[in-house]
Parts: sequence; structure tokens; C-alpha cells
Amino acid sequence: MAYQPFDPMDPRDAFTVTPDPVLESAQSVAASQAALILSARAGVLGVGDEFDEDVEEARDAGFEIPDLRPLQRSRRLRVDEATEPLGMSTKELEEQPAPQLRDEMTRTVNGLYEHPTTEGAAALFEAAMHSPHPLVQVAAAAGARETTRLRKRIRRILEAGSQSDDRLVASLATEALSKIDPKDPYVKQRVIAQPTAEKRNRRSETAVITHGTFSSDSAWYQPGGDFYEALALNRPDLAVHDESFTWTGAYSPTARRADALLLKQWIDDQGLDTPDFFAHSHGGTVATLATRQGVDFDRLVLMAWPVHRKWFPVFPRVNRIVDIRVRLDLVILLDRGGQRFRTGAFDVEEHRNGWFDHIAPHQPDYWDDHDLWTVV
Repeated sequence: MAYQPFDPMDPRDAFTVTPDPVLESAQSVAASQAALILSARAGVLGVGDEFDEDVEEARDAGFEIPDLRPLQRSRRLRVDEATEPLGMSTKELEEQPAPQLRDEMTRTVNGLYEHPTTEGAAALFEAAMHSPHPLVQVAAAAGARETTRLRKRIRRILEAGSQSDDRLVASLATEALSKIDPKDPYVKQRVIAQPTAEKRNRRSETAVITHGTFSSDSAWYQPGGDFYEALALNRPDLAVHDESFTWTGAYSPTARRADALLLKQWIDDQGLDTPDFFAHSHGGTVATLATRQGVDFDRLVLMAWPVHRKWFPVFPRVNRIVDIRVRLDLVILLDRGGQRFRTGAFDVEEHRNGWFDHIAPHQPDYWDDHDLWTVV
């Protein structure tokens, strides 16, 4: 999927449009809808002060989000309770023509701004699962999983999404499936066995690149991949290493701790000494946990890292941290991670450009557009 900048829309306007999945011009509409849906899901699960700050920053930057705290659920709703504000059953929703469905979603979204409730959020999720756009469907299915019971429609949407050629849709759907069952077959197919480190008889100080969760088979971070080659071309002084770090890609604290130990061994076996490390998403968590095992980094470049304080690095073991991300990253919204690296313990260099797209921070065109090659 080529890099495409998303242009955020006020959700109340975005939901007056039915996004066509084929039209490139509709992608920002779909992403804006998905961002509101996932924000509402976060509200249903309960938000804290840090998330409130992320929402306030999004508002300041032009993406208006309603008050999320009243959305917090006290129980799961029956499916008929979730569809009741729409004035129709799940069967009637399936038969609803697109213009009427759009009008119902618009009305429901406006209701979230005027009088936010769990029932209103649940109704939005139910309606949005019938959107023609897979990104909106997946976000809505992830939300419906938290307001009602797990059912065939939810699983079907997420399973289909996980197989999408659109990497953002696939990442979001796989992440949602992993929240339901980390051993789901559609999740397990994106995870590999822990690789074996091989000893090399040389030492060097070079830059290393790694992938994120469920992405070990991606090409972008490996020699010959687009980001690898762009980094080598634009920053020859970093002497990007001739082998990239591959880990299991599994989503669990236990797996990440094991992969952090693998990284420690791999760095030693590769003959690296205080390398620069470029990590996407939870590949950054593998790196931060490796500092707790005694690994030292010069530059630690975190691309779309889901911020969790419990996974902060041992700061004295890192010379520089460069944090590169978009605002309201959809996958991080689903992960319920922070959207900003807030710490008084270390001077993190922040570069926040663009919106919604979890994939963008490792795409060369994104780096070109925002002149990022010169800041790392």
C-alpha cells in the first residue's frame, strides 16, 4: 500500500458521507469515521487522564471528539438493546439501504456529541459494521465486541479484515482479533517461531531496523525493503546493518520479554556495539525491554510506538530517543496505548506529523514529506 496522507474531518461531517472503499478520495472520510469509533470504544472501556490529554491535543489540532467519560460501560448490552436507538433490529440493519444507514449513523454521531451514552456508542458500532468501507467495519466490530457479546458478524468482519491487502485494515483487524483470543488462527498465522541467533566474527557500530507486532514477514525493514533502502540512501553515515532484527511478532508481555532477550543475544552475536535502533510499533517495546537486560542504544528511533509507562526503557542506557508518529494512530487507539511519550525523566525528541495511519511512520514517502531523514 502506497503512502497516502489522511486529511482529518470533523466526524459529524464525515458521517454524512458514505465512504467508497475504491475511491482514494474517500479514504480520509473512512479514517475519520474509524477514529471516532475507536475513540468511543476507548470511552466504553474507560479512559484515564493521559488519554484525555491525547483527546484534547487532537481537538486542538482540529479533530473534535465528544466527551468520552460518560460512555464507560457498567455492563455489556444485549444486541437488541444496542440496536434499539436505531429503531431497528439486526436483520433490519442488514436490509437497510446505504442512504438510510448513513442518515442513522449521522443522527447517532450527533447524539454522542449532545448527550454521550454507552447505548449511543453501541448503536453507532452496530450501524457502522454495515459500512461499505472495511476500515470502518473493522473499527466498529472492535467496538461492538466491547458493548455486546461476541458473535459471528463481529468475528467474520475481523477475520476478513485481517486478510485485507490494505495493511492498515489488516493491522487493525489482527490487533482486534488478538484482544479476543491471542491464539486465534488468524492471529497465529502472523506470528513466527523465535528465530535462532547466529554468531558473526566481527564488530561494528551500525543502524538496525526491526518490525512491529504480527509483521515479521514484512519486507520494508529488511535488506532490499523500501524503508531499509531509503535509510541507507538518505543516511549513509548510519551504515545500516546488512541484517535486520526479526522477532516473533507475538502480542503478549511474555513473548516480548523473550524477544527482548533474543535481541540482547542477537546484538552480541552480530558484533554490534551500542547500535542505532529503528523500531516500528511494539518492536519498540522489544527494544525498551532489552535495555532492562543491559542493552545500550545510541539512537532509539521509535516509529508509532504505543506508549505504556510499564514498558519505558532504562533511560541511562539510551543516548537519544526520537519519537516519530501520527496523531490519533488507529492501531494505538485500539491497543489503548498512549499517543505521546510523556516523561520528565528524559528529553524525548518528538515529531508528530499526519493522522491516523499506523503504517505511515515507516514509509519512505512519509519521511520525505516531513523531512525526517535530517532529524534522526
